[in-house]
Amino acid sequence: MTHVLGVSASPRERGAIAALVQSALLGADEVEGVTTEYLSLAGKRIAPCNGCEPCLAAGHCVVDDDMQPLYERLLAADGLIVGTPAYFGSLSGLCKAFLERIEGLGVSEKKLALKVGGAITTAGSRNGGQELAAIAVNAWFHINDMLPVGITSPVAQWGATGNTGFDIEDVHRDVIRLTPWPEGLGTPSRTRESLLSKELAWLYGRKIATVASIVKAGVGATGLGMPDKPYGWTLPDEFPPELQEVGRG
Repeated sequence: MTHVLGVSASPRERGAIAALVQSALLGADEVEGVTTEYLSLAGKRIAPCNGCEPCLAAGHCVVDDDMQPLYERLLAADGLIVGTPAYFGSLSGLCKAFLERIEGLGVSEKKLALKVGGAITTAGSRNGGQELAAIAVNAWFHINDMLPVGITSPVAQWGATGNTGFDIEDVHRDVIRLTPWPEGLGTPSRTRESLLSKELAWLYGRKIATVASIVKAGVGATGLGMPDKPYGWTLPDEFPPELQEVGRG
């Protein structure tokens, strides 16, 4: 089975990000052999990483707060959807603290490597920092050797975004115009050239779950994983002599 975890990193229990992350998980549920889990960070006490060295000595994070029980849930996931509102053009403070604290797993050990990641962001206006927040989440995926997934049709390379105003109902009314309507997406809710943000999230979740299933099957079939840790930090004793000839002549 492939497991997809959707995280709402909004301080609001019931809000636009919660709605879109749950919509994405509904899409993921459509993929055969996939289980899903929803996690809201609202009300949780998650301190930012304070760069303490004791965690390096102990081999785990020593900050005693609500992040501790979440590590096992992250490790159990094959696909991870991170949703955050864009505050002042970037991640919410809660989301940033959550992402920072992955250091507690040992960032150099890449324990989230080859997990598939997707970002969902919202803001109170159409140009409210959604892409900047999504890019920050995607950077976190790359740093952890995860496999970020965007949306290729309709195009949204960094993930799913929404213009949610200041009312939760706005996320259900937010319409994305598409010209022309991509083939194979079925009949949209309103017009032939529109797609609701929650429907885009649904499509996105289905794609994330599909890619996560493909990756998990590939790893199982080949037995391959990422190079030995610390990945990229050591050099071979000798490089192949052919490498010296590259670019010459």
